[in-house]
Amino acid sequence: MKTAVVSALLAFIMPTAHALELLVPAYFYPADDGAASWQALAAAAPGVGITAILNPDSGPGAALDPAYGSVVSGLQAAGGRVIGYVHTAYGTRSATAVQAEISRYYTLYGVDGIFIDEMSNDAAKLGYYRSLHDYIRGLDADGYIVGNPGTQTAEGYLATADVLVTFESPAAEYAGYEADAWTQSQDASRFAHLVYEVPDAAAMQATIARARAMNVGHVYVTDDDISNPWDRLPSYWSAEVAAVATVPEPSAWATLAAGLGLLATRLRRRR
Repeated sequence: MKTAVVSALLAFIMPTAHALELLVPAYFYPADDGAASWQALAAAAPGVGITAILNPDSGPGAALDPAYGSVVSGLQAAGGRVIGYVHTAYGTRSATAVQAEISRYYTLYGVDGIFIDEMSNDAAKLGYYRSLHDYIRGLDADGYIVGNPGTQTAEGYLATADVLVTFESPAAEYAGYEADAWTQSQDASRFAHLVYEVPDAAAMQATIARARAMNVGHVYVTDDDISNPWDRLPSYWSAEVAAVATVPEPSAWATLAAGLGLLATRLRRRR
């Protein structure tokens, strides 16, 4: 009986570890080094969740670019997800213009959803973003919607997207960033952090650990700089894929688990 109590206590207090996914702003043209980067995304997709953000021309462009069409279908075939980039000027851009770009992404590239950039975090703009959400769902009931305010935001914005990017800035700012308290009661899959100017693999791993601690389910970390942080994959890409795919056992909880296991063994022996 006592052993059962210890086991139940362990199950109750242990936090749920979660695998992360990668949300990659793939703003590199698929030729030469850019083509190799798209191939690297496809190579990693069978082993880790990857969502690539497609951005041919600050939007879909006027016509299909066959080079992009090829890498989109290749990544999807490998198990990755591709979503199309649109910008909203923080809720001031014409919703009709944004909707037209959303439609073109589906027509030209058969995307899996939409990335809404320059998303406001002002509660007064919620109606604008809800209308975009509803428009995407009308085109694709399963369309994956990622909204990017890039910072803390109002909880009501959860109704506008599947994922909210609540941090997009350099590593120097990440050190002092604190997530909104309301995010801690939500599923980690609802949040993403994009961090650039992270210099090496060790710093990348520390950044990913910090994201996990803040209940974030999607990350992208790169050593690229502010001039254009999304124009290539990081030099430590393979290590990042491995780090994201791993579900860690935090040392403190591992120690506690070992202690409770020892207690359970002693109780069994005593009985």
